[in-house]
Amino acid sequence: MDKKSVHQAIKNALLQRFETAKWAAKQAHDAATNDESVAENKYDTFGLEASYLAHGQSQRVLDCEKDWLRFNKKSVDIFNQDEAIKLWALVRLEGIEVADGAEKYFFISPCAGGLTVEVDEKTVYLVTSSSPVGKVLLGKLTGDEVELLQNGKQTAYEITSIS
Repeated sequence: MDKKSVHQAIKNALLQRFETAKWAAKQAHDAATNDESVAENKYDTFGLEASYLAHGQSQRVLDCEKDWLRFNKKSVDIFNQDEAIKLWALVRLEGIEVADGAEKYFFISPCAGGLTVEVDEKTVYLVTSSSPVGKVLLGKLTGDEVELLQNGKQTAYEITSIS
């Protein structure tokens, strides 16, 4: 798995999320401005609720667009193995205590934490620097050991590559 293909997969996922948000905002706007949304009495709040939803969806569109533009403008750079983990790094971890040597891939992202993408049949998790995993990984080097909380228990991993 190379960093360029991961970056492209993230851009595609963010673009898809942006397009979905635009569609949802249009649906919410259409519902809010529909003739059937006009209140029939003082207790009918459907139109008001629809307008709140439309506003929230338009805010979501702006957020999704901002995330996509941030990734779309960023070119992929490759780190040295000796460099510490920082923003825009792709990190590969290998389980120490797990018999099968489970691998995990994390992309340290400025936004869209929680998003996952599939590349070469492997899952890459986007984490921000303010997330618990991001805080553990930032500043670490290849060969360092880290412990991540999984399913309520600490699991040890070794950082096997940074790109």
